[in-house]
Amino acid sequence: MSSERALLFAISPKMKLDKIFLKTNSRFSQELTAWAGDLNLLVDEFSEKGEDALDGIDGLVIFSENQTEDKDLLDLREKFDGQQKPVHKIDINGTLMVGVSNLDLWIERNRCKKVLFVGSDSLVSNTNLERYLLSLK
Repeated sequence: MSSERALLFAISPKMKLDKIFLKTNSRFSQELTAWAGDLNLLVDEFSEKGEDALDGIDGLVIFSENQTEDKDLLDLREKFDGQQKPVHKIDINGTLMVGVSNLDLWIERNRCKKVLFVGSDSLVSNTNLERYLLSLK
């Protein structure tokens, strides 16, 4: 699958992203790549290597379950915080419509157009991830 895909994605008429970034070589990213392909959403690969790794990325969205995060995701969050870039966390076991609305508001308020989506590979087996992604279509 190509790392670049066709144009815009909208959770609501107000929320539009130009592109999402996904970490390479993860089951979570593979799941979101398939989802993004269904939406013709522009996707690019993210590699943490290099000091300019966060250049061109407006914000970070962390998918989690029950408010737990892997250490590598916490480290990535610290990098975004250090560059004063906005971070949003989604608990896929939380209330669905509240999570979708909060994401929409976060993107609008922070004017994010290019966002890195990350999550633990264990989320792929949680049925709430699919339910959440379906609600974002």
